[in-house]
Order: sequence, then C-alpha cells, then structure tokens
Amino acid sequence: MNQYWRTMKSTFLKEMKVWKRHPRQLLLVILIPIMFWIAFNLLMGGVYSSGIDVALVVDEQNPGFYTNSLIDTLGAPDEIPPRLNLLQLSADEADLAFDNGDILLVITIPDGFEEAMAGNQSTNIHIRVNNMHEDQTKNIRMPVIRKLDIYYQTYLGDKALVDFAYEQTREYTYPRLGYMAWTISIYSIMFSSLYIAGSTVTQEFEQQTFDEIRLSNQSPNAIYLGKMLSGVALCYITVPVLLGLSLLQYGIWPNGDVASYFLLSIGLAFVCSAVGVFLGTVFRNSVYLVPTAAITGIFYWLIGGGIAPLQLVGLSFDVVDSYSPISNVYRALIGMFVDGSYSTFLVDLAVVWGFAIVFIAMLPIAAAHVSQIDYGRHIDELKKRRKTASARTR
Repeated sequence: MNQYWRTMKSTFLKEMKVWKRHPRQLLLVILIPIMFWIAFNLLMGGVYSSGIDVALVVDEQNPGFYTNSLIDTLGAPDEIPPRLNLLQLSADEADLAFDNGDILLVITIPDGFEEAMAGNQSTNIHIRVNNMHEDQTKNIRMPVIRKLDIYYQTYLGDKALVDFAYEQTREYTYPRLGYMAWTISIYSIMFSSLYIAGSTVTQEFEQQTFDEIRLSNQSPNAIYLGKMLSGVALCYITVPVLLGLSLLQYGIWPNGDVASYFLLSIGLAFVCSAVGVFLGTVFRNSVYLVPTAAITGIFYWLIGGGIAPLQLVGLSFDVVDSYSPISNVYRALIGMFVDGSYSTFLVDLAVVWGFAIVFIAMLPIAAAHVSQIDYGRHIDELKKRRKTASARTR
C-alpha cells in the first residue's frame, strides 16, 4: 500500500473515531430526515385521516355481481390514507352536495354497467372531482384510481381494456405513501453525506488544525478523499429507520430490490460527499453548512425528484436537471418501485457513477485550491465596507 492510500485510510479512520466520540452530532443526521418523513405523511395523509366523503350514485337498474363488487371495492377499508367514505345518494342529491361544496367527489355507476361488464363491452364510470386545489384534487383522485385498479385486476383480469388513467390495465402499483420512505431516504443520503463530509473539513478550520494538514507532507487529495468516505459510510444511518417506520405503518414493500437501490444511492452519496468537502473549504463554518445541506437536499428532492413543477424555478432549470445525477436516481427508483420496470436502470446507473467518478477526481483538487483562499474573511470584509458606506451616507 503506497503513501496515498495509507493517508486516505488513516484520514477515514480518524474521522470515524471523531464521530464515535461525539455521537450527539449525528442526531441532526437522524432527526431531520425523520421529521421530514413525518411531516410529509401528515401533509399527504393526515388531512384526510378520517377518510373522504364520496357521493356514490348507482344509476344501474339491475345491479349484479360486477356492480356490487365495484361498490364493495370502493368502500373496502384501506390502511393507506386517504380512504373513501361512500355515501349512496341520488343523482339530484349528489349534484346539490357537489355544487354546495359539501362533497368533493362524485362517482356514478351508469345504467348498463352490469350488462357491459358481463358481456366484455366498453362502458364508462363517471367521476366528478372538485378542482378547487390541484394538490387536494390529486389526493382525492389517488384512492379512486387505486381502487379501480384493484377492481379491474380482481374481477376482470385480462377480459377488459380499460381507458381510464392509461390505455390498458396495468399491474397494481403502490400509492405514493407506500414508497415515499425510499425517496425520502434519498433526501437523507444527500443531506447526510453533504453535511458529514463538509463538517469534517469545517471542524479543521474551527479547531485551527487545518494548517497542520496543509503544511504536512501528505497528499491533500488523499486527505479529502478520506473525509469524503466518512460521509458515504455514515449517511445511511437513518435509512433503515425510515424504511422500518414505513413498513410498520403501511405493511408493504414496494417493487424493486435493495441491491439496485444501494448501487444507485452509493454513487449519489459520493457525489454529495465531494460537494460537501468543497463547500466545507468555502464556508469554513458548520453554521453555514447545515442550512445549505438541508435546503439543497429539499430543493432537489422537490424539483429534481419531480415532486414540484419546474416552473417554480424556471424552465431553464430543466436543462440542468436533465444532467443531474439526482434526477437519474429518482427516475430509476420510480421505475422500479412504482412501475416495476428496469428499462432505464443501466443508463441511470451509468450516469450516476459517471458523475461520482468525475466528482471524486476533481473536487478534492478544487477544494485544495479553494482552501488557500479565505472566502469567509473576504465576505466579512465586504460586509464591513457596506456598513461603513451606509453609515457615511446617513
């Protein structure tokens, strides 16, 4: 083992010992993602924890097996919020309640539904949704689509070609809350690796030990790489907690496999750790690093992960997001966990690890150059100049 790898290994072990001596500093890494997961579950499911009142209008004059099965499926208890509270009303009663805003969703089973299903003929189920708020409408539509998906697969199988949310019956997929812990764990990995790796650098400046590293005969690139490895090793602390909470609450595992998840996320962890080391040399203070890591992680979870529209940050971000490894990770995860598909997995994996290799090679060199300039001191001097200039103008 040459000197470069010995330096990297000793730096990694040194950082692991530091975190072991100060375990309370890792509470931030554990608590922020868990709080984020709890908040998102409350926002997505807690608003409708008691269920959604839904008006069910049965125009079918001769309800039979298929009609009754659909009613039973729509009204069946559901562990995953929001569930449907069916209120069987007449057409006039449903229209009045809908117009008054007392009911946000009306499902109508038309006359001839039973005969059409028995004869494998096409028919329509009429659904009216109050579009008062896009996110609320999405939450209301979600259980209906899911229940119809279950109905088609349970009672129709391959007999029907369904033109509802898609052109044909698709394999049952878990709703957003069922796999959200996996995507939030990606936020946890982004935040934790960036924060941990960056903190290993800011601690050197805060404890005034960085000059010892810079003046030593050891390779600064090997030292930075060792610090990056500590971020990669420790960023998975919260992942089993998030997945365990999700399993306890929903009792399901999404499609996909853990090995593919780790192949994707480890590459992303290297990218974020490299960015963290670079930012640590710029900020030189963990006070600035923590909010930067948290906000950056949330931003890319919302925008890069497709949770919020790109219009929030401008369409020009679409170009940046298209070449971001974070978007590739999310695309592969959604493909596996939602659609059960690996069609883009190899491409996404290659992009993520391509970025990881480039960042591992380049950012330690960039950090070594940046460490020679005290940007924090320059910023403080600029603030003092502005204060002095404003005081003179007064």
